[in-house]
Amino acid sequence: MKNILVTFLTLTLLVLNGCGGGGSSDSASSGSNGVKDEKGKATTSFDEALRGEWIYVHNGEKVYIDENFKEPITKVDDKLLKIETDGVTKYLIRYGVNNSTVTGDLYKDSVAHALKRSVSTIGNINIILEHYLDEKNTKKQTITNTGNFEFKNVQTGKYTFKATAETKTTEDTDKEQKVKEKVTAKVDVYGEEINIGGFTLVNDDGYNFKTEFTINNSKGGYLFGDQTTYDGTIFIKNIGDKKGSGLNYTFTSDSPYISSMSNTTVLGTVDVNKSIEIPFEVTFNILDKSTISIPVDVTIKDAHGNQWLDSLFFHVYQTPMNLNIATKNAHIKGYIIEDGHKLNQIDVGNETVILPYKAGGSYYLVLSNPDINNETAYSIGVDTEAPDFEKFQDTSAYEPNDKESEAKTIKMGESIISYLHEGDIDYFLIDMSSSEDVGVYSPPQMPFK
Repeated sequence: MKNILVTFLTLTLLVLNGCGGGGSSDSASSGSNGVKDEKGKATTSFDEALRGEWIYVHNGEKVYIDENFKEPITKVDDKLLKIETDGVTKYLIRYGVNNSTVTGDLYKDSVAHALKRSVSTIGNINIILEHYLDEKNTKKQTITNTGNFEFKNVQTGKYTFKATAETKTTEDTDKEQKVKEKVTAKVDVYGEEINIGGFTLVNDDGYNFKTEFTINNSKGGYLFGDQTTYDGTIFIKNIGDKKGSGLNYTFTSDSPYISSMSNTTVLGTVDVNKSIEIPFEVTFNILDKSTISIPVDVTIKDAHGNQWLDSLFFHVYQTPMNLNIATKNAHIKGYIIEDGHKLNQIDVGNETVILPYKAGGSYYLVLSNPDINNETAYSIGVDTEAPDFEKFQDTSAYEPNDKESEAKTIKMGESIISYLHEGDIDYFLIDMSSSEDVGVYSPPQMPFK
């Protein structure tokens, strides 16, 4: 329940030789959107498979590709694009996937109950997921009842969630009237499956809320079931049309994987488009599985007895592993690619990157360097030390490895030394599929407490 930009020009042809930057392209005239395929042939119409958010590997800049994207690009594969301008080669990697399953819950307006009205929905409830940069990237559906909803094949990115319905209300006077109810909220979609929480339909003059959180002391951005106490902040934002009066909050979970959870008591009125911040702490028990998503129910009440429901989800892992990286001359920049093509940016010299160990799973590591000033030898050790560079001089080591399908494999306990030159991109596969790894890097089944 939580957390991009654009530009482009015209197509020119450049021929690039060498490792990493790899290969050459045949001469071709520009297509309408300046895109060439893997063989260097210009396209004549926009490739819908490219629509969505992309990230420059070397610096993390996010761009959105649609019909108006005019930079000269060559499609390496469905997840990688090459841009060659003014003698400089850069790479764009796809941010996420096109087939996320998005679920959530829709609730009826609690205000009607507080005012002693009898409420029944008439007609349908229209729900929409609209990408914040591209209205063509929109999912719509109509449901007949509140409760759980689901969208299939959603693209990773930031969206506006909208739901509208018309209800029939009968007050104590038995006077019947039609009331339109709605909810609008910003949501993040990522991964292959995501629950974006709960949403409450309210009257046009009502108020509404959405919950998210941050963790201050995560390990590399991850939470582990190892009895560590994590501290963070829960943000509850007023997404309605009027002030939330005298609010109070309750957070509950019956999950056996939560050892303890507490929060600071924060009370008060929250204005429109403002948030209240609630410090909290949470400790997770040792897991008996590699990963789990732990739900926390959020109940928000106001001074008039009205109530709103939402959910938080903690994604917790069992065991950390160390990805040790060393460089000789400069930092290296790139991404760890997780399931669902979720990207975890790295910018490291001699550092350890903490990742969840996933028995039988894998990560991709992609590194890129567009300029001569940042060329460097580098080494990688997977749960072992990164080697030194004393005798290294093979600048073509592990080439070609210029896309996911060419990625060179590094298994648990193994290490490599390679070189990142101007215009280079390198892919590696961090492989945890070996059967002997299970039990060595993953602790045995243990009781929760």
